[in-house]
Amino acid sequence: MTTELPDEPAPTPYVARYRRVSPILMIVAGAFACGKAIRWIAGAAHGGHPDRVPPPMALAVASILLTAAGAVRLARARRTGGIAFAVDADGIFLGASTDGGHHRFTWDEVSALVLFSRRTDFVHGTVRCVGLRVHPTAPGSPERHLAELDEAVSRHDLPLGAWARLRRLDRRPTREGLVLAVSFHAEARGWRCHSARLARAMRAYAPGVPVVREPSERYYDLVGWRADQVELRRILEDAELGHWC
Repeated sequence: MTTELPDEPAPTPYVARYRRVSPILMIVAGAFACGKAIRWIAGAAHGGHPDRVPPPMALAVASILLTAAGAVRLARARRTGGIAFAVDADGIFLGASTDGGHHRFTWDEVSALVLFSRRTDFVHGTVRCVGLRVHPTAPGSPERHLAELDEAVSRHDLPLGAWARLRRLDRRPTREGLVLAVSFHAEARGWRCHSARLARAMRAYAPGVPVVREPSERYYDLVGWRADQVELRRILEDAELGHWC
């Protein structure tokens, strides 16, 4: 007589969703403050007291910015069905990417998941970030950027202005310094990253993909190279346009 073992439950995907309450409160509070400021401004102008206008004007500007920020958060959440970040059997979905778009990565594209943080100057706090390290041969990898930079430096048909910009750009980090640099990342704004649940999902769906934690001091080492990548493309585009002018 054989005893059948019970089937193991399927792993649960990790899904981080945008908060809907906070942006709605931002819109309501901003609209209320804007209405209040407009009444103050109208009252001061009607009463002939222009010196009372600047404080309500500052409140009106702040309320408009608050309302706009809440509306942007709601629109961003709607574009991705409310999902900011997800890990499942198909790969990783990054709906809150700092480049303004949303991306889906299959497991054969991902070489590491990097958890780090960024220091903020406004309130002297930190913002938690989730970054993806893609394979060296994939588009958007640091290795591909360094190869493109080496190819650009070896060209002899570039104008002198492009050469000067390339020399400044060539003072780049070493390949060893970019081992865990991230190609895409998202800041946990308007949603929350649960590290323990995320680690369990990664072990279940992609045990060969490491989850790495980096201190906030390494923030610019992790993401700073992407500004060089953008600048390199701009240099080459300007050089191509220069040939036609």
